[in-house]
Amino acid sequence: MNKTVKQPKKVCICIPTYVSIKAELFQQFLDLSNWATLNNYPLLTIANRTHNDARNWLATAGGGHKNPTNLINQVDTIIWIDSDMVFSVEQLNKLLTYDDPFIAGWYIKTDTQNLPTPNVMAARWDEDKFLTDGHMDFLQVDEINNSKEESIECDYTGFGFVKTDVSILKEMTYPYFTNKKVNIEDRTENCSEDVSFCLDSPIKPKIIKDLRIGHMKSTVV
Repeated sequence: MNKTVKQPKKVCICIPTYVSIKAELFQQFLDLSNWATLNNYPLLTIANRTHNDARNWLATAGGGHKNPTNLINQVDTIIWIDSDMVFSVEQLNKLLTYDDPFIAGWYIKTDTQNLPTPNVMAARWDEDKFLTDGHMDFLQVDEINNSKEESIECDYTGFGFVKTDVSILKEMTYPYFTNKKVNIEDRTENCSEDVSFCLDSPIKPKIIKDLRIGHMKSTVV
């Protein structure tokens, strides 16, 4: 009897760069390029576009509204990496070991990095908390480190280091990344493009407990 051989997934790596990549991160992106070449993973990048515009361009490999399935008809999985993430090839390999269709590494939310308990850039959608203090229920570092689960489900996550299988996008409509406006009682809030994607996704994202990524930002002193 012939055994069915599981075919390796076709992976594409997408990196929105906006206007720059920091010099300190240049070597890691060289390492990424070498790793992608060895594994035959195409690497797409786009500069000088706003967040949602850049992600939509990447998600369609430039096809846009004229050809929104251009990329998702060619690959199985998209890896999203922001240009200010600090990561290693080993962490990329770890991300790809998970079969979950929507899973991510985690990192600190920039505007809380100097607080005694900084927020993780992943949250539960808690409207009561939002009405109380203006913020959703962000995950905390100790909460993740002490979790008994290997991966933790949330309502949205930042897209700095994420794996999305194209099966998700095939259930969504273009543009895949928008800036949703949500009404919570008497308040109106604009959502970023990654939060909007998560809210529109047919499944919720998960973050991997043991996959913490660095987040490089400039500090004014």
